[in-house]
Order: sequence, then structure tokens, then C-alpha cells
Amino acid sequence: MPAEANELVDVCIVGAGMAGLVVAAETAAAGLRTIVVEASDRVGGMLAPVMIGGDAGVGAAGLTVDAGAESFATRTTGVTDLIDRWQLPVTVTAPNPAGAWLVAGGDSGIRRAPLPRRSVLGIPADPRAADILALALPRAERVLPVPAEEPSLYDLVSTRLGDDLASAVVDTVCRGVFSRSARDLKLSVVHPQLWQRFVQSGSLTDAVAELAAGPRPGSAVAGIVGGMWRLPVELAARARAAGAIIMLDTPVHRVHGAGAGGDRAGDEALNVDAGSFAIRARTVVVATGRDQALRLLGEHSDGDGTPVELAIALVRSPGLDVHPVGTGALIADAAPIDAKALTHANAKWGWIEQQLEPHHHVVRLSARDGLAGTFDEASVAMTIGAVTGVSLAAEDVRELHVRRWDASSSSSSMPVVAADSRVRLAGATVAGTGLASVIPHAREVADTLIHALATPPLASAAS
Repeated sequence: MPAEANELVDVCIVGAGMAGLVVAAETAAAGLRTIVVEASDRVGGMLAPVMIGGDAGVGAAGLTVDAGAESFATRTTGVTDLIDRWQLPVTVTAPNPAGAWLVAGGDSGIRRAPLPRRSVLGIPADPRAADILALALPRAERVLPVPAEEPSLYDLVSTRLGDDLASAVVDTVCRGVFSRSARDLKLSVVHPQLWQRFVQSGSLTDAVAELAAGPRPGSAVAGIVGGMWRLPVELAARARAAGAIIMLDTPVHRVHGAGAGGDRAGDEALNVDAGSFAIRARTVVVATGRDQALRLLGEHSDGDGTPVELAIALVRSPGLDVHPVGTGALIADAAPIDAKALTHANAKWGWIEQQLEPHHHVVRLSARDGLAGTFDEASVAMTIGAVTGVSLAAEDVRELHVRRWDASSSSSSMPVVAADSRVRLAGATVAGTGLASVIPHAREVADTLIHALATPPLASAAS
């Protein structure tokens, strides 16, 4: 049993993803005794690395790329503020401004077109723009009052701009970016700024026009040279230096003592059951995925998480040298393709392109919902060919890595709420999708804890 398990800590954080690490670094730096417990053998959650190489096309040193999220939204300064706050030794980089495409299908076969230039989440500033009409047939926006109760993103767009735009474009973007249908998402969660502007103006197109500056989609994100996975690794190092203890391979089974009566004694400790030992804590931060959070709070999971299967392939193909679908493609449901998104990683990120030999490419594919387990060299070659129009054979896929993520995000589902004031929630489960939302929220949680726990506990530190 670790020595720290016998002592009372101020903050026990369950989960070493970005949210948990942000809270850990801040609370430890403020002098609070902080411990993080993580079920897996690494920090970072869905920010994870995968090594490609030293096979032909990469070089003897190999190439480490992201096996999970490979960019962050720049709609807030949350990520860059964090980097500055902790002086993390990482370099932010912008993607190729060429942007991504949308691949649709129908009676006339597969259609490919760049995503609209002046759009957000596929919602256009001008429904009659040529790049919108190449993908869908929207109507002029209907003048309607702002709904008293927020509908799904799909219904919001459909009632104002038509079902064709909502289905062919907006839903495709949501499935590719958030791994969820627009029917299961709310605009206030996935893009709070756009929702606020819509509420103020009463017009979706006017709200988009305020936010969409002119570069093609893709400029609203940024990445990290060497991969997004470096962020949690470097932040964990800062958290440890500040005094936080991070325990890996330590699954948590239960939080004892949490309940609706949690306010009854501010000095009463919670017990975090980590298998063979328990950690006593003044407060617990649950920074896990949705299903795990519900379980730790004593609730039944609603099965809201959507598994995501991602293939990362090293491909040799001179035909891909021209970047036929820009930095990648989002794929409509109507297209007869077993993927919902393709990222041409080296077309998107210059730091990857610089490390590849001629005619070699790194391509990422996200499987359609319910089609996990379908990726092999032959299916990957076929899918890349269908999306890009460039013919590939199975032997052109020189290396293939498949990762499965049990992703979940906030949506129109019932919210996850901790009845006990000594238990706090952090991460996408409560903050919304993406680091742009997760990091600022985690910093707010940390600030709240620092102020609340500034007074030493009345109970003895010994068990």
C-alpha cells in the first residue's frame, strides 16, 4: 500500500486526462496535497501517441504521431493560455489553410467538394453561396423567434435553413468531428460562442457571419509540433514538479461517503477505493469519461458513449501527393463508404510532411458507428480510394495501427451531477467537447477548490 494512502489528502483526482492534470497542477502549485489516480498506464486519455516506423518511408528513427485527437479548436485561448501558464516546452502550429472537403453520395454517385469557406459546423453565412450549393440545397433562413428551450443542433438548423443542409452538411460535420449526430448535440455545448451570437441576433446566418472570417475550415484549429499527446506528458511533469502524486495503473472502483448529505461535515473525509487500498480525501474530482463518472457517482450509465475506431496508416501513393481532398474529408451518411472521416495528416501538418520520404503519406480514418473491427490493409486501401478518388492496393498500405476509443461528450442527454459538494466533476462530461472547453473549465474547478480548501481540515491527517 502506498504511504500516501494512509494520510489525508486535500484533493484526489480520478483520471489523468487533460482535465485531471490541469486541476492537479493548479491545486498542487497552490500548496494543496494532491493525488491523481489513473486506471491506464499513461497520462493523456484520448491524447495518445503511436509510433510509425522505422520502416521504409519514414526513416530509421521512426515517426510518432497522434493516435487520438490531433488538433484543438482555437475558439477559446484555453490551450495557449495553459501552455503560457506552465511554460510547456511545446510549439503550437497552424494547419494547412487549404482546408477539408465533404464527400457525399447519392443516385449520381460519389460527390466531392471543399467544405464551405464561410461556415461554422457546416452552417453557412450565405446559404446561396456556390460552395454551399455544391453540397446541399438550403433555403433562405426563416425568421423565427429564438426558442425558449434549446433544441438539438439538427432541429435548430433544419427549421431555419432546411432539412437538406442539416442532413447533408451539418450532421456530416458533427459525426466526423464529434462522433455524434447533430440530433444528439446542442449548439450551446459544441460551440458556445456561436450559440451566444445566435441568441443575441436571432439569426444563425448572421451569427456565423460574425465568426467565419474567410479562411477555409481548418483554420479554426491548431496543433502541436510532434503531436497533441505531448501536452499531457509535459503538463504531468509540471504537476509532479509542483508536488502532485500521479499514480498510474490504479483503477478506482468506488468513492465511499459521497451522497446527498455531503455538506453535513466539512472536515469529513471521502474514501477513494483504489483496489487494495483507499485514499482519504477532503474532496474528490471525477475527471473521467461519462460512463465511469456515472458509475463512481452511484448512477447507472445511460450508454451515451459512442465508441470510435481510428485507423492510422502509412501509405505509399504518388497519387496522394496532390492532396486530392485537401487536409481530409468528412463523409456523409449517404456515401457508400465505411468511414465517417479521413484526415490526410501530412497534408494537414507540415511537421509530419517534413519527416516522410517522397510519395509516402499518413492517413487517419474514423470508422462509421457500429462498424468497428472492419479496418485491415485491404479495407483501408479501398476506403482511401473511395474518399480521394485515388486507386490504392492493399500492399500500398505499408503500416497500419488501429485504436479504439470509448468517446463521450456532453449533449442533450441527462446531465451528470454530483449531489455531494465534496465531489466535483471535470472534463468533457460536464465542460463540453474539446480542449477549448475542457481546459478553461478545469481551471475554474481548480480555482474553486483552492479557495474552498485554503482552510486546513479539522480532522487529523492520520487514519
